[in-house]
Formats: sequence, structure tokens, C-alpha cells
Amino acid sequence: MYVISINYKKAPMEIRDRFAFSEKEQTAFLQKCRESGDMAESIILSTCNRMELYTQFPEEEREEETESEAVQHRWERMEEAVCEAKGISVELYRKYGSCYYGTGALRHLHRVACGVDSMVMGEDEILGQVKQAYYRAMQKQCTGFYLNTIFKSAITCAKKIKTDTSLSKSSVSVATLAAGRILGFLKEHYPQGARVMIIGITGATGSIVMKNIRGQKGISITGTSRRHGADGRVIGIEGVDMIPYEERYVHMGSCAVIVSATKSPHYTVSSREWRRARAVAEQAGEAPERLLFLDLSVPADMDSMISRYGLLYQIDYFNELARSNNEKKEQARKSAEHMIEEQIDSLKKELLFHRLLPRVPELKAAAEQLTFEQILYRVRDGAAYEEMKSFFGALQKALKEG
Repeated sequence: MYVISINYKKAPMEIRDRFAFSEKEQTAFLQKCRESGDMAESIILSTCNRMELYTQFPEEEREEETESEAVQHRWERMEEAVCEAKGISVELYRKYGSCYYGTGALRHLHRVACGVDSMVMGEDEILGQVKQAYYRAMQKQCTGFYLNTIFKSAITCAKKIKTDTSLSKSSVSVATLAAGRILGFLKEHYPQGARVMIIGITGATGSIVMKNIRGQKGISITGTSRRHGADGRVIGIEGVDMIPYEERYVHMGSCAVIVSATKSPHYTVSSREWRRARAVAEQAGEAPERLLFLDLSVPADMDSMISRYGLLYQIDYFNELARSNNEKKEQARKSAEHMIEEQIDSLKKELLFHRLLPRVPELKAAAEQLTFEQILYRVRDGAAYEEMKSFFGALQKALKEG
């Protein structure tokens, strides 16, 4: 398996913005991969902190290339496909991107799915995002035996780590960090309570923010959504004043806190429109004095000019908060890394066995022409020391288990 990645470790938010794929773009990209032939087995993962492409190329003989040349050409093929889809130069990707192959690619995926590679170590959301990316590719018929086996292994490993370690039991995600920031702001400036607007409240991040602040004394929540029921009304959420997304500016001027967590390719909060909403609220005597803006999206949902009117925090702000959390989880991380290596070892054996399985009849027929002793001597004479040691060790273990 091959992986290319743009993530928070090397790429700042404005670069990650440019490489982010909307759900519609992901579906179109997978369709194009499906039609391409060599990249037909591909899975694309796009979150706030990373854009990654996982591809299983068909096995083929390359007499004119060394293995390293073949690997490099396949990475380049993936880079070109992503950059063409986003209209970005390959040179920009290569400045900020990372590439993985073979065991390194397997390890990277498992670390991503388990939250070990996340900005907020142990976050819960990433596993759901990996599963969603996998299911989307599977539905588009972009996965075969190898990608199915590899992703199922990563998902299984993540669930086991979640159960058996404390890595995510005390996890702090971007959403929960944002909720904590909201509660702290309101406690300091609005102890009697205030109104919070969450744009994209039905999404994964927005819903977690809402659940963490809902029910707190004095806090009123206004949520926007594009989802409507059969009667044409916005689908309701208990304890939340739900409004259509298109009406957000009508209510925005009276909100002390505005959170945006959508996958929109356009601004959900523009400085110009917010000023108009603010002016209306001031005339009605409903404009809060102090304001907090939280932009939890990539690409950015909020016009950065909005910071002139209140505190604006974007996803990268939470990086510093995450570091403290990650230090506390160092021991859990070590346990998780050990479990990942054990899982990868089992996975590699399963993949190798699948590759060798078609040759079993041939090997069996050849073995039947020799005595057991002849087979052992041929292994001794034809294998390197470490190979022979591994063979006899595995043979003894298998026979003991009888």
C-alpha cells in the first residue's frame, strides 16, 4: 500500500485548506480513480488536520525499474492525481507533503486510526472519519482484498486500544477543547448566561460542542442546519433553537459566541455581513459587548477580518492546548504503539499468506516428492542463518501446538 499525506505536522492551516476535499469532491475523485485503472483501489481521507490518499497498485513486473524507482513513480502518480483534482501545483504538495510505502504505510494508517498521530492524541473523531472514508470508497467499489483487510485491521486495532488503554478514555478533542473555551469565556464575561450560535450543529464537531455546553446554566444555543423534514422545517434538536442555515445572520448579532464547524467551501461568517447583523442587534439593544468566534473548519469558515470585533480562535490555536494533553498520555501512547506493532505483524502475515495461497498446491506437490529430512537439509543449505533460524523456530512452535 502507498500513502501520500498533507497534515498538520508540516502544513499550516492555509495549505491544508487548499488540499481539503469536500464530500462531493471525494466522491468525484474516487470515481476518477476507479476509471483510471492503476489507482482503481484508493481511499481518500480528508479532515480538518489532514488530507491523505491510500492506494493499492496492481502487482506487475517492472524489468526496467528498480524497486525504489517504481515506488517513487507511484507516489508521483498519486501526487499528480490529487493536485490535478484540486488545481494545485505538484511542487506545492512536495514542499509540505509526506509519503509512505509498505510497512511504513501500514503503520501510518494504524497510528492515524488509533488517534496516536492526531494533533490531539487519542481523539475519538478520527476513527469515525477513517471508517467513513473507508465505507465511501467501498461503496464506490474502490477497495479490494488488500485495502479491505488493511483498513479493517486498523479499525479493529483502534477499537482495542480505545478499550484496553487510557489513550482516549480521557481524550480531549478539538470539539471538547472548543467547548471548554466557550464555557470559560462565558463564566468570565457572562456569568448570568448568553446566547451561543453553532453553525453546522448537526455535524460531527458541531454536535460535540453542543453536547458539552447544552444544559449549562444560562446558556442558550441557536443551531443552524441545512437538514429539513418532510414538512420543510429544520429538523429539531432538544434544547436548541434550530434555524435554517440561510437565516443565520438574522440571529447572529445577538450571540456572544459564534462557532462554525461546517464543510462549506465558502465563508459561513463574512466580516461584512456580520457587521450588518451587529448593527441591527445594536439598534434593538441586543448586541453583546464581548464576543468570541471559534472557527473549527478547514477550509476556514470565518473571514479573518472578524477578529477586529472579538476573539477569534482557529483550529491551529488548539495545538498548544493539545500538547499538554498529549504529555499526560505518553504512557498510554507507548502501550498503544506496542499494540499497533503487534497488529501490523499479524496483518503482514495475513497479507503474505493470501499472496502465497495460490502456490500451496504447487508447494505441496513438490514436498510430497521429498522426505521430511530432505526438506530440512534443503532449508539449511539454501537459507540464510536468520531465515533458517526463523523457519525452525516457527516449525517447532507449530508442532508443539500440535
